[in-house]
Amino acid sequence: MAKGRTGFGSIIENAFPETLGDALNGTSTGGFSPTTLLESLIPGYGAIQKFVLFNFGFDVTILVTLGAIAWIASRLGRCIWDVIWSAVSDAWMSEISVTSRDEIHMHLIHFLGHQSISTSRRLMAETPTKSAWQLDSEATEIPQSTMVSAAGTARYLNFSNQDAKSVPRFTPAIGSHNFWHKGVFFRLRRKEVSMFEDGGFGATIKDQEKLTLSCFGRSTKPIKQLIEDAKAHYHQGHRQKTIIKRPAPKDMRRYGGRGSWIKIAERPCRPMNTVVLDTERKFQVLDDINGYLNPETARWYANRGIPYRRGYLFHGPPGTGKTSLTFAIAGVFGLDIHVVSLLEPTLTEEELGMLFTNLPARCIVLLEDIDTAGLMRNDPAADEEASKSNPVEDKGLDVRTLTRALKKANEDDRKQGISLSGLLNVIDGVASHEGRVLVMTTNHPEKLDKALIRDGRIDYQIEFGNTTELQVQELFKRMYAADVPQPNIDFNTPASPLKNKNINVAEGTDLEQSSPPTSTMAKVCDEKAGNVEANSPEELIELAKAFAAYIPDDLLSPAEVQGFLLKKKREPRKAVAEVEEWVEGMKELKSSGGKVAKVRQ
Repeated sequence: MAKGRTGFGSIIENAFPETLGDALNGTSTGGFSPTTLLESLIPGYGAIQKFVLFNFGFDVTILVTLGAIAWIASRLGRCIWDVIWSAVSDAWMSEISVTSRDEIHMHLIHFLGHQSISTSRRLMAETPTKSAWQLDSEATEIPQSTMVSAAGTARYLNFSNQDAKSVPRFTPAIGSHNFWHKGVFFRLRRKEVSMFEDGGFGATIKDQEKLTLSCFGRSTKPIKQLIEDAKAHYHQGHRQKTIIKRPAPKDMRRYGGRGSWIKIAERPCRPMNTVVLDTERKFQVLDDINGYLNPETARWYANRGIPYRRGYLFHGPPGTGKTSLTFAIAGVFGLDIHVVSLLEPTLTEEELGMLFTNLPARCIVLLEDIDTAGLMRNDPAADEEASKSNPVEDKGLDVRTLTRALKKANEDDRKQGISLSGLLNVIDGVASHEGRVLVMTTNHPEKLDKALIRDGRIDYQIEFGNTTELQVQELFKRMYAADVPQPNIDFNTPASPLKNKNINVAEGTDLEQSSPPTSTMAKVCDEKAGNVEANSPEELIELAKAFAAYIPDDLLSPAEVQGFLLKKKREPRKAVAEVEEWVEGMKELKSSGGKVAKVRQ
């Protein structure tokens, strides 16, 4: 035996005498050996094998052979397992799939990220987007302060590095996950699917996600219950919030469904008492909407052949509370607000009709500043006059002038957006959506076409005006009594305007809601800023009367008065002392037609 073949090498020689002999002599008794195969696949393998064998008495061919056998066995076992699992899945498992185009996909991802699946070894981290109200309610640390003066008297809050303090959210990564929910075993498969799309400029590839939930059994009831739990978890706490949605990007609108709308904001419900409008008119609107949303009303409309739609027009000067009333109504009835801009360049009339078709059964559709959308009928006289002054005819039909004119015409077409006829078809056409509450706001109702605001399209009009003395008093008291609870309306008292009106507001939502309690963080911030506590109710009423006495009726909008008070939101006495000078400056500004106030604020 050659030198070096002692110990472990002797054991290998006794166990594989033919292989070792062949390796030493470089021959093969059967015409084939693993060494020959490896030499043909790996250049220089023979020299390495002989070096290890002579110096360490170990034939690496044996190790490579055993590794290959183990790899083949594992692949074969995996194939057998896949066949068995596929048979079990087809015969004894149920599944439900959800694509990323539907909002259920978002509900499931949000829910699974908070369940036991968050302990998985394969997760996806993302930074959640939170509103200012959520940050204030979840804050556990006091913000740092920045000292400006050397004496340290001027201290200001400092929110530097706040992104580093945000807690990431972990969701299931792409792949398969197993988890338990309410004693049931579930399997989740999350994968990306590439789909071809015809975008008008050739086929493109869009990546979408697909979730597949499966469980043992021939019934999908456990999976349906899981989806219901996910939806309930996602909307937990939304009872006191208003969801604002807008049309999805153009490449997502083509799919239709609820994915045509995306959530852009989530705000606390606005109390109705914060809207500057006569109380009687508030209740008239609420009573009208409540009667319209009653489930029996839909049957009543159908029996009489009347389209089940309702439209409202809020008109008045800027800053008088038109949009605020819309938010308050959404909070009272627990409806989402779907905001549509008719001036969006990428929005076509076909897509607008699809958006209205994919609205939920009950919602508010808000068309703000409808007068600025350019919804005008074509005027033949104006078209003829425009054609007479066409620069193409004046300068001759040369290529450069014609190209410039066509480019300008295309730009004008893009600026026009939705036409009047297209909007009318969407609002009350044959295929128009029923059950929604349509709200249009405008500062100049005289500019609207009569066909747009006729009965049947606009059923209720509300005029908003500038403030009166009583409204100014309410604004003042609400501004400086934020921590003083406001009385709730009792619907059963004789004095209640809505007694026996059968208004079914959202559970836990009153029309005159109490002001939200001040959080610990807000109190700390007020103390750092040197703010004082709220005044007593008696003193506040006297200050409100004194403040309102300086403001003439129908001069200033609620937004203008509130803007002045916000500059002195913790100083009611200072607001009363400076209101006269401010009012005189606003009178001069309005009389001169200026836009920038020159008076010190």
